[in-house]
Parts: sequence; C-alpha cells; structure tokens
Amino acid sequence: MIVPFFSDAKWVDLYPLGRGHQQGGLLVGPLTIAEHWAQTTFTTVSTSEQSLRDKVHFALEHGAINDRWIPDEKAVRTIAELKPGENLFSEGDELFRWNGAHQPAGQTEVLPDAVSLIKHPTDLFLFASQWIASKAEQVISSWALQPAHELDIPDHVTLIGDPGRIWIHPDAKLTACTLNATEGIILIASGAEVQEGAHLRGPLAISEESIVKMGTRIYGGTVIGPSCRIGGEISNCVFTGFSNKGHDGFLGQSVIGKWCNLGADTNSSNLKSNYANVRLWRESTKRYEDSGLQFCGLMMGDHSKSGINTMFNTGTIVGAGCNIYGGGFQPKHIPSFSWGGGDNWALHSFDKFVDTAERVMSRRGKALSENEIEVWRQQHELATSRFLSKD
Repeated sequence: MIVPFFSDAKWVDLYPLGRGHQQGGLLVGPLTIAEHWAQTTFTTVSTSEQSLRDKVHFALEHGAINDRWIPDEKAVRTIAELKPGENLFSEGDELFRWNGAHQPAGQTEVLPDAVSLIKHPTDLFLFASQWIASKAEQVISSWALQPAHELDIPDHVTLIGDPGRIWIHPDAKLTACTLNATEGIILIASGAEVQEGAHLRGPLAISEESIVKMGTRIYGGTVIGPSCRIGGEISNCVFTGFSNKGHDGFLGQSVIGKWCNLGADTNSSNLKSNYANVRLWRESTKRYEDSGLQFCGLMMGDHSKSGINTMFNTGTIVGAGCNIYGGGFQPKHIPSFSWGGGDNWALHSFDKFVDTAERVMSRRGKALSENEIEVWRQQHELATSRFLSKD
C-alpha cells in the first residue's frame, strides 16, 4: 500500500534537515516515516473488518498525511473514520488532508497528547532509544533478523547480556567486537560490518551496508542509517544515511544528515562547561533560543563536510552543502552552502557542490537526478541571496 504524504510549513523548524528527508524519508529510529506508516497501516488493516479496510484504502487513495506524523493504530483508524473532505488537525497542525476532488467538509481536532509529531531535529536523538525498543518487532521482521543465540557467532565476538536481545542478519559480519545488550536491544542489518575492537551498547540499530570501524565505541540511543562508515566515539546520535565519521573524535547527542563526511578527529561538544541549557539557532525566527536541553551536540544538513581536527561547540547547527575547515571552534550556526572556517567564509560554488556530490554518491552506487539538481539549485539561489544581503 502506497502512503501519500505532504510537507507543511513547520518543516522550517527541522532545519538543517531539508527536502531530502521530506515525503516520508525522515529516519525516525530504525525506520523512515514512510516505513512507520506502511507497517502500521498494514498491521491495522490486516486485523480489521472489511468496512474499515475499505475506508483506509479510500482515504489513502484520495488524501495525504503530514510527513512529520509518527503513526500508531489509533491514527490509522482516525483517518479511516473521517468523512470525505473532512481534514484532520491537532492544535493548528494539519495531520491529514483530502485532495481537491473532495469538497471541504469541515475538520476534526485530535488532542495533542494523542499525536506524535517531529518538531525539531533534536527529537531524533531524544527519542531514539524509545523508537528502537517500540519498533523492534517490526524491524526484526522487515530486516529478516535472527537472535544471536540462533546464529553461529564467532568465538572472538563477545555477547554481554541476554543474547535474545541481540538480533543480527545472518550475512552481517562481526569480528572480535563486543555487543552489550544489558541496557537495550541491538539490531544489526544485512550487509553491516562491525570490525575488530569495536564496543557497542544498546539500544542500537545499525542499518544495511553500514560499517563500524576498528576500535569504535558506540553508546546506546544511537541509530546508524544505511551505508554509513562510523569510527571514534559515538553517544546517542543519529546518522540518517550514507554519511561518514570514519576516524577518531567524539560525537554526542547529534543528528547527521545524508552524504556528510566528518574529517579525522572532528569533535563536537555536547555539554556546556557551566552545565547550562544549550541555545540553538532557530531558522524560523532567525535567532538563538533556549532548547531546554543540557546535552546537545551537532546538527548537520545533507552534503556538508568538515576537515580534519574541526571543533564544533555545544549545539552547533550546520546547514546543507557546507565545507568547513580551520582551527578553533566554529560558529554555532553555519548557513547552508558556506565554505571556510572561523571568521573567513565564502559562498560554496554550485557547480563545485554538484560535482562533489556526484563523486561522493557514485562511491555508494547512487546518482543525483535532474530533479534533485534542480531542487539543490533553488536552495543554492536562496543561500546566495542571503549571502549577498550581508554585504
């Protein structure tokens, strides 16, 4: 069943994550929003009476779902009970809308406590442990995982805690590493590799084709998306996919977009020296605001990169398409398509950005489509106008 989505204006508060994560592509725990909806809808429909199944199918054929909304069974049933043209809201957030073929028939309000909406990138690491645990059964099924005690785990691999909480795809490769499930479940997908000397603690999810390199330390509440390369020390982070942190350096309470690369010994602070709340740049208001969080590291947009020994301060926001280098701590907000470091910044050339992106993506067997290039061109034009307005 195809689940249709729409993106609303409040996506601006998910900056620096952008269009590449919309339309169901946002990684929420081990699954994307689209996967959450597909699995929840399938489960609800398969266990429902025919009339409810027909209503769900009709709604999804003639309407669309907010792509920041994480579903549960009640969400699917609520959509099914809407009258054609009756849109669904919660405190001003539109959750479901009918397409133009249906005449407006008012709206239904849902209590906010019953709705789970992604409101900020920090939500992705704040609730990662919860989502890994709550979606474990679905992930185990869709990733075709098996419990460690039913697999032929090499003697040089150390399992700590209940082996029934360690689920691994049979073709994943483990070499002289430790997997500790005492604090939460560990999920390792097909084609993943955990190299010698790596120490992993749950709750943790490692997606397909990702590699955890030698000597890596990963703490719980971490999600590694598909085709990533991970090294150093990681704590409660989310890598949304196809990104590299292949060398030493610490990253905690952070969200890394797609196709990023953190150079050797890149480090991010996740706690202020005075233990005060972290202030974060908010794109919708164009100012720094209290996040209410004591621990918060780096939020990085797609296709951004840092050079060796780059230092990011607590609560740093890096836009998309940036190239960052130089000594000392970097600014706490680096706008999209920035090139430089410290106090010396230029606008990243669009042609150079596309050329680099194509080279990077080809290493994972991917390519930029003409539509994606046009979307990035629009974003670069917006960044250009902002850059020129500073002069």
